[in-house]
Amino acid sequence: MRKLLLIFTLLAAGIINASAQQKKINGSVKDSQTNDPLPFATITVLIPGQPVNKFAADDHGNFTVDAPVGATIQASFAGYQPKKVMVGDSTTITILLKNSGNLSEVVVIAYGTEKRKDLTSAITSISSEQISEMPSTNLATALASRAPGLEVHSTSTQPGASATVNVRGLNSITQLEGPLYIVDGVALVGDIRNINPADIESVEILKDAAAAGIYGSRAAEGVILITTKKPKAGATSVNFEMYSGIQVNNPAYQMLGARDFATLRRSAFQDADPGTFGAPGTDTADRKIFNSYELQSIANGYTSYNWQNAIMHNNAPTENYTLSVSNGTGSNRVYFSGQYQNQDGILVNTGYKKYSGFLRDETQIRSFLKLGASVNYTHDITHNALPNEYQQSLTESPLQPIYDASGQPLIVIDQSTGTPTIFNPVTLALDAIDLYTTNRTNANLYLELTPIKNLVLRSSIGADIYQAEEDKYYPRTTGPGYTPTNGFGEIYNTRATDVLWENTATYNLTAGDHEVNLLGGFTFEKHEDFATDIQADQFPTDLLSYKAIGSGGQKLQDNSNYDGWAVRSLFARAVYKYKGRYILNATVRQDGSSRFGPNNKFGVFPTVSGAWRVIDEPWIGYKVKTWLSDFKLRLSYGLVGNQNLPYDAIYTRYDPATYPFNGSSVTSGYAAAATNGVFGNNSLQWEVQHQLNAGTDLAFWDNRIQLTVDVYNKDISSLLMPFPLAPSSGFQTEYVNVAAMNTKGIDVALKITPIKTRDFTWQTSLNWSKYKSIVTKLFPGRDSVNLALRVGLPPSGTYVNYVYNGLYQAGDNFALDPNGKPGDIKIKDINGDGKITPEDEEVVGSSIPKGWGSFWNYFRYKSVSLTIYSTYEYGQQLNNLTFTDLTYYNALYGNASNVTVQGGNYWTPTNTNTNIPRPNAFGTSLKTLPGGPGQGSSYSIQNASYFKIQHITLAYDFPSQLLDKIKVHSLNVYAQVLNPFLFTGYKGVDPDVAGADAANEIYPRYRTFLLGAKLGL
Repeated sequence: MRKLLLIFTLLAAGIINASAQQKKINGSVKDSQTNDPLPFATITVLIPGQPVNKFAADDHGNFTVDAPVGATIQASFAGYQPKKVMVGDSTTITILLKNSGNLSEVVVIAYGTEKRKDLTSAITSISSEQISEMPSTNLATALASRAPGLEVHSTSTQPGASATVNVRGLNSITQLEGPLYIVDGVALVGDIRNINPADIESVEILKDAAAAGIYGSRAAEGVILITTKKPKAGATSVNFEMYSGIQVNNPAYQMLGARDFATLRRSAFQDADPGTFGAPGTDTADRKIFNSYELQSIANGYTSYNWQNAIMHNNAPTENYTLSVSNGTGSNRVYFSGQYQNQDGILVNTGYKKYSGFLRDETQIRSFLKLGASVNYTHDITHNALPNEYQQSLTESPLQPIYDASGQPLIVIDQSTGTPTIFNPVTLALDAIDLYTTNRTNANLYLELTPIKNLVLRSSIGADIYQAEEDKYYPRTTGPGYTPTNGFGEIYNTRATDVLWENTATYNLTAGDHEVNLLGGFTFEKHEDFATDIQADQFPTDLLSYKAIGSGGQKLQDNSNYDGWAVRSLFARAVYKYKGRYILNATVRQDGSSRFGPNNKFGVFPTVSGAWRVIDEPWIGYKVKTWLSDFKLRLSYGLVGNQNLPYDAIYTRYDPATYPFNGSSVTSGYAAAATNGVFGNNSLQWEVQHQLNAGTDLAFWDNRIQLTVDVYNKDISSLLMPFPLAPSSGFQTEYVNVAAMNTKGIDVALKITPIKTRDFTWQTSLNWSKYKSIVTKLFPGRDSVNLALRVGLPPSGTYVNYVYNGLYQAGDNFALDPNGKPGDIKIKDINGDGKITPEDEEVVGSSIPKGWGSFWNYFRYKSVSLTIYSTYEYGQQLNNLTFTDLTYYNALYGNASNVTVQGGNYWTPTNTNTNIPRPNAFGTSLKTLPGGPGQGSSYSIQNASYFKIQHITLAYDFPSQLLDKIKVHSLNVYAQVLNPFLFTGYKGVDPDVAGADAANEIYPRYRTFLLGAKLGL
């Protein structure tokens, strides 16, 4: 009985004790960074031996639960990392969740920052990691297709080439200058190749009017904000990055060898009048067709010479070194970096070299006063390829020796006249000079004052100082410098200065569920350009080249040009948030510009935008949030302007001129618009863009899938057009605000993490964009200026020409081309009138793509990662005159003109299934239409769609256990290949190179193989 009583007593005590430990817990779930409550977070109570209890917190993230000591409470919220807390003695707990995605990411916006989840406009961010993935001599090319709506093309494949940048389609007919760049508050002049990509913290693309509208008159073509790295809090850190590698020729064109070229050339000279040259292949005929050097090569068994290799490096080296130091201790923080970059060109005597240094200092003078400054200096040197150098090497006769008996480049001279019949492209590559040197300084100084809580006053002044010089010299061994020119030299200098003074006041107020952010500001910007150009020939010697341009016996050019403008601006912005899920943003800016006459100096540009965070609505249950991580809707509308117009459009230019007066016929004076014939119109106004944008941001399964979609419509009015004037006016044209156009499009960004485990991760992203731009109005009563510029067509990029309709064959009707022969190009009679006239021309293509974007894949297994980045465009055409000229033999007598391997498949009576016209030494088979050989029809239009692998990178991160032993913070080594593969039907160097007619194909295509390392101390 005693034992039974003892057991009963112990059991009762255990029950009483357990009951005593059960208690009411009051908890809350908040964001670990912002301390904002996370409404309807999922709460899971885990008690050993009991069923799992799961429920949702209230709309303020609060919850109450009964749980014993030792139980576990887990909180989870879409887009955040779940967190477990064990119940202890306390009856209140706060669970702070860390964001697992990009909801709390801070994004740089105009004159401030904003959390990504609160954005109301179309802004795409590009991180420093993305930029540094692929080495580049130009920051713009590193941005290519990284953001939907951003279109970037290099102007050439040569080192140091600039780039064209386009944000969301075409925005003007005559005044396109590209987007506005703002680097740490400094407006940049020209391109951005002088910025070291390693110094970039982030790049934001402001695409719609709501995002860019606060920049007013300069925002019509989008705004790109570039934020450089700042010193981070903590001890001194040192980072060193380097890569070194080689560039290997990846030829786009394969030319005929000696034997096939000789056969082609014989056929071409026999085509017009066989009796003139005798029987093909005979010594009599060959002596009239080939020079003595070529005849010797034929006699030696068709010795073949490779002219491409003669002007190329087999392996061109490239290297880059960047060292940065950051000290974030104390009240004074400093960041410094230096860069050296050297890229030899694949063509001899070409290349790009850059030296740059960047310094930023921030000092917290008092708790309410901060002073900061930054300066970036860059010195770069570009050895440009000569325009005809590469193409001339392709067309030289493979029978022609490259060097003479003494080893010097061979130049063939006509002994009867003393003039060259063949210039050697090797002399052009080795002896000619085209040197482009720039010095650029970007500096910024700011003072930030916080007189009372939540009020920040900031004043900054920034300057962009740019100086460039291009030096050219063609010696006597080259075509442009040969007798009687006796050398040609040119020095072209440009200086540009842009100074921007900005003053802003920002105030934040939070009251319960309401949050207000107010911004007001005043800016003044002044810009000046100055250029001089000196050209001369008749030099006594080539030894001093352009350095003694004053010794030129004949001065061909000696002039200067100045351009300057100023803009004064007032702006304001108000952002209102209610419960963090209803957000309204409104901006307005007034600009006064000296670019306009007294009647229209000022313009006002308002914008409004809103966002609805649907995911945060109470009626979105926690069960939905288990798979839906984010859902936001955005809508914006606003006006932006374009002030990019020349002074000549407003003010009538007066140029130096001579005229007869008082018996003299050469009296000096001035003539109105003697150069350009434009009558100034001081009533011109801004080109104005009305833009509507609607977008959504979606995320699923803890941000494993993220989708952003934006659609936009831009009505652009008051576009400048040159209006023809009557000859009696004494002027040719006058600019007027008369035209209009529309651009509409869609941008899509998709990022997926298909696999994410402890050891293996796979991430992939896809960008896709498209737009359509059409002219909606030109002149009153006129719907066209020419066949390519008319209402209903894009303002540029349209090809209008005759329609290629195959080759004539024996027995065809030659009524449309009475002088034609079998093997000639056939043109389609569009209107059926039985003759070929300009009325038979029609739209034959467009250089505007139907879509473009990028495809990025990242794989990581433990410490090894593989990155593959690709870009694509489709639906566009290019007018590839270069390929046509290299494929069709139409050389005049005495010109070698080799052709591509494809050109060897030319039409003959026994080879009729081809599109290569019969060869003719006098070019007659393509002279049936205006425009000359290869230019008279759609024959040269080619599909330029492509898919390009931009880079493949294999990297290894050394483990922390090893790094700790050697006192290193991080160490990454990688192997990389740039431009390894290009898939396209286009037959030129690269369809990705900017230009609608392949005119930029002055440089060959190449692959780059790199080894690199990133070290952090």
